[in-house]
Amino acid sequence: MKFILLIFALVISALSMAQTPPPGPKGRAATKQTQQVSDVKLKALEAAYTTSKTAFAKKPKDVKAKNAFVNSAFAVGIGRMYSVSLPPRAKYSTALDAFREVLKLDPKHKGAKSNYEMIAGIYKQMGRPVPGEK
Repeated sequence: MKFILLIFALVISALSMAQTPPPGPKGRAATKQTQQVSDVKLKALEAAYTTSKTAFAKKPKDVKAKNAFVNSAFAVGIGRMYSVSLPPRAKYSTALDAFREVLKLDPKHKGAKSNYEMIAGIYKQMGRPVPGEK
């Protein structure tokens, strides 16, 4: 029951945070479908993440390597959140890990911060510890 509430709260939060899509053909607003990430796409995101993490580890002062790692870590976090195959326990705790990595390098990253706070807030509302927090 708690996991159903977690999923419901995440969906409601994501929908409330969504911006109005740009007008489509003939001035109508384009409809935004719920994001879903397939296994194939998630594996590609994870591969890009691993590659960028390795490059950043080799050159930690390289701004381009840092930005590539931050971007790929954020993409992996989003990919894990919206994965169609990961169970909720794996989905949200691993997304939090990715967002923590982003925030460690870029504390002002709006997307990582808002997604991290949203997931952590849901855990706290359910009276559960936030995975990975001490």
